[in-house]
Amino acid sequence: MRSRSTLAPALLIAATSLGVAHASGFAISELSITGLSESDALVANTNSFGALAYNPAAMAFHKGGYDLGLQGIYDHTQVTPAGGTGTVIATTPHWQTMPNLFWSDKIAPHARFGFGINEPYGLQIAWPAQTFPALAQGAASALAPTYTQLRLFDVAPSFSYRFGPVAVDAGADYYDAHRTVLGTPLATVSGSGDQVGAHVGALGRWGTVGVGINYRSAVNVPLDGTLSEPGQSIPVNATLHLPWQLAVGVNDTVTKKFGVEFDFNRTGWSRFSNLVVTPAPGVGGGPALLTSTYDWQSSNAYRIGLHYALSRHVRLRAGYAYDVTGATNSDFSARIPDANRQEFSFGASQRLGAWSLSAGYMYVLFNTRTYASSTPLTGADPNGTSAYNGTYKTRAQLFGVSISRRFS
Repeated sequence: MRSRSTLAPALLIAATSLGVAHASGFAISELSITGLSESDALVANTNSFGALAYNPAAMAFHKGGYDLGLQGIYDHTQVTPAGGTGTVIATTPHWQTMPNLFWSDKIAPHARFGFGINEPYGLQIAWPAQTFPALAQGAASALAPTYTQLRLFDVAPSFSYRFGPVAVDAGADYYDAHRTVLGTPLATVSGSGDQVGAHVGALGRWGTVGVGINYRSAVNVPLDGTLSEPGQSIPVNATLHLPWQLAVGVNDTVTKKFGVEFDFNRTGWSRFSNLVVTPAPGVGGGPALLTSTYDWQSSNAYRIGLHYALSRHVRLRAGYAYDVTGATNSDFSARIPDANRQEFSFGASQRLGAWSLSAGYMYVLFNTRTYASSTPLTGADPNGTSAYNGTYKTRAQLFGVSISRRFS
């Protein structure tokens, strides 16, 4: 077995990747196709069944039912690295699919129970090994970020109760980080883990106006992983820090046919200050192999959703959002070349008795991010250094369809 000092560069790669792999660039806000269609501005909506995943307190305004959706994501990311010979396109599979489900039912006149299943973190990115000139040869080539993937499911049971015009809810979030893969030309780190968090919310409706709030707690997910290098495999441990999330919104049914909602979201990335990697107890445990420090900041998103009843059974939807990234320049990483983004969306639903069919589309326009650090790469961590200098561009498109049924 190699010495710990020899393993440190590869482990630092793992620490860096585990830390950034759940950044907003890998977060997926779309919890239903209705949400996709209205840029996720649904926390104060009491009418749409697709809004229950955003604020389960809304269950108390419905008799029960379920909403099952499937969305496809097409993304394109490229970089023009400083000192390189041209633009490089990420080799990640461009198409990915993700399911979502929310089910609820009546358990008492004013009480409801339900649960949601979705994938709030589930994207990936891969770069050719020769993408960044500073990491293309010599010892530094072992640090090249060739592949990063995080697949994490959230199973969220909820209980809601209605007091007149106001409903409240409380529930749990079971996070299953079932696939985490981090690759470099010389090493691969893979791992998994799970943890339970909590969420609470409230939603009130007074005439045409609805006001909602939903909060999901921060969670530390312990990960048991394996560092694989040619000729050896070593167990390691780390912790994935998921941020807290707060959403507040106001919904107004302006006319019998037209409604609008304004939402504000705050995500607590500032709690992610460092990540510690240790050898697994099975190989001796002991002190931390290293500590990787970060400089994230909490970020905001501003959303507006619109819906219009074209007829008794057909509803049109649209939305816009501006989402601010939490990733700062001090620890910028090409594993998540995130930037502020704008989201433009539209969709429609068709009512068929107790059933509804919905479809939606979203175009995500990331701001071009030109990164120019004056800090040279001198250690084993390329984050925040000139090794990642360049101009990054990302575009994404989301498509989705769903079927829902309301219980009588």
